[in-house]
Amino acid sequence: MFKRLLAPLALVLVVVLGLPGMAVAQEPVELTFVGWGGPDEIEVFEHLVEVFNERNPDIVIKYQPIPTDYTTTLKTMIAGGTPPDIAYVPDGDFSAFAPRGQLVNIQPFVDASETFDPDGVWPSALGRYRWDAETKTFGQGPLYALPKDIGPTILYINVDLFEQMGVPIPSHTEPMTWDAFVDLARQLTVDSNGKHPGEDGFDVNSVEYWGLGEIWFEDAVFNNGGLIISPDARTFVMAEDQNAIDAVQFLSDLVHVYQVAPGSDQTASMSIGQMFEAGRVAMTTNGRWGTTTYRNVLDFEFDVIPFPVGPGGVTAYLDQEDCAFSGWSGSVGVGIIAGSKGEEYAEQAYRFIEFIAGPEGQAEQAALGFQIPNQIELANSDVFLQRDQYPAHAEVFIEAARCQPPGPWTRTPNYDAWFSDLFWGSVWPAVVIDGVELAEDALYDAAETFQEGLDAAWQSIE
Repeated sequence: MFKRLLAPLALVLVVVLGLPGMAVAQEPVELTFVGWGGPDEIEVFEHLVEVFNERNPDIVIKYQPIPTDYTTTLKTMIAGGTPPDIAYVPDGDFSAFAPRGQLVNIQPFVDASETFDPDGVWPSALGRYRWDAETKTFGQGPLYALPKDIGPTILYINVDLFEQMGVPIPSHTEPMTWDAFVDLARQLTVDSNGKHPGEDGFDVNSVEYWGLGEIWFEDAVFNNGGLIISPDARTFVMAEDQNAIDAVQFLSDLVHVYQVAPGSDQTASMSIGQMFEAGRVAMTTNGRWGTTTYRNVLDFEFDVIPFPVGPGGVTAYLDQEDCAFSGWSGSVGVGIIAGSKGEEYAEQAYRFIEFIAGPEGQAEQAALGFQIPNQIELANSDVFLQRDQYPAHAEVFIEAARCQPPGPWTRTPNYDAWFSDLFWGSVWPAVVIDGVELAEDALYDAAETFQEGLDAAWQSIE
């Protein structure tokens, strides 16, 4: 009899005492929510806010999109003492907020929730919003935001161009080797005289159709078993990791050796994205967010295929051995800003966050086609797959989402400061854009500077 009374008593205590950080509201609590997005996304979130407010009479969410310089604006608002209550938290900027105590720990609310089931969410999506303050470790510890999406990249293809050139469509399940991919890209690259790369008389300056637009750096590294930083995220290992070195060199060779992708001379007047949309590129990298635009602007059939996988194999989340390929991934979380009214009324703020990250909010966002639901079951349904629209094989995104490893931007502080400027400003131009230096040499020469920057990044939060 005593045991049967424990559960009702505990429920009463939760209702009366609330969860940590929870205030009891007598009148509707007004909370501001900031984010960004194009007109379609803003319209969806206006609708979601309206639905939520109707169902939760004790809360009024005020949605305030920030159209430009979002992260800078958010940081300025926090520093100026006028923070929003609930905000988008990009995974690449999570490290700028959580270690500085600017986000509210929402783990107690997740644990008590009957709406949001973390076991049904992509583990790699949740992991990028965890922070262990005691061990100073990203990817572990309590949650400080919930992912509103997950967005791995894959290869989009121009199906009409394949058919025009009589080239069979590659497998949608089995990735190509690097050698097979180069051979395919050669078949799809043709100059104004009908010549292909490797043939006598081929003119790279008069190419009419390119086999490849580009493969993004992280996709090449992760699909050759490469690493950029050590497992504990404290050491820059890329300069000693042969798989990572080979991946960067492969990207350079696609342009300068194999001549199947445009170089800087060819993209001076038209970007790779514009070339693909104009029907001049057979394959190129983009995320799910590109689907909405492509459906509206392309006048040819498009589909998606896996990235090629190099001899080093696949770097996969949690070292899964059954991954066919992986993908670079971006994500945006939604969190409660510390020091705001959202922290005071954390239960109400969390209720809105789990609505956005839950089945209904995810279904509304996925319907637009620009994101993959964070929830595995929903992602495997027609809500996302949308088989009556292009791309016909959207399930390719599912494998990319399952296997994507956490990028270093989610595992270290100040990624832009210690990595981006040096890599994109020095290594990348020398190796890939200009082709004047080997990847091995450029990375070796810069390794000490990379490590010094990484050390300083960690020291900034310790």
